[in-house]
Amino acid sequence: MPLILVIDGHSVYRQGLRLLIEARVDHSRVEEATILELAVTRGRFDLMLIDAASLSDGSPNVLREVRALNPETRFAVMSNSQTRADVFGCLAAGFHGFVCKMQSEDELLVAIGDLLSGRIYVPRWLVDEAPSPGHEVGQDSDIAKLTHRQKEVLPLLAAGMSTKEIARHLRIAPGTAKIHTAALLRALHARNRTEAAFIAAKLMRSRLGRESRSNSLLPATPPSSFKSWTAD
Repeated sequence: MPLILVIDGHSVYRQGLRLLIEARVDHSRVEEATILELAVTRGRFDLMLIDAASLSDGSPNVLREVRALNPETRFAVMSNSQTRADVFGCLAAGFHGFVCKMQSEDELLVAIGDLLSGRIYVPRWLVDEAPSPGHEVGQDSDIAKLTHRQKEVLPLLAAGMSTKEIARHLRIAPGTAKIHTAALLRALHARNRTEAAFIAAKLMRSRLGRESRSNSLLPATPPSSFKSWTAD
């Protein structure tokens, strides 16, 4: 039974989100808090949805305390913002997702489902085009749908590179690498980096196989050890 904590200073939104989740997410239980500091005394949660206005200079210390109590807790920021810069800042700070309050109820539920399933959630508008329903992820046509930067990240992810390694290879900031990788995971419909690496390896092997059988850049299978999304 997923236990979720909603932290928001506005009671109407907080209570409305609680009612929505408990009605639409099977067997879920939602608790409410007005400020982040109360999270430390409220027990262990599977997911914490934190209003951006609730974050302060002391928030990193509070989140470290919560993680110490339960390392499996997932954290996501809720905000009215719809800018790439704010999504970038959220992921760079180590949150598992950025939930836009302006989204529809269905998309909010998608976000919660992704987060509870261990996925990184980024808003749908951050991804140019997601595979259509029923599409088999891993087909060659998927590469053509990716942005230029996602195509650069794809072979590096397939090779098992960490976010820092991808950033160094592409000569971009780690936070920038993180946001492009998150968008790529969403585009590939991957639940985590490990699954995304397998999909990426399948795509790359297919393309490279057509181009040259003797010039493979990828291992036959991705490395068995992958760093978690929040790890640097």
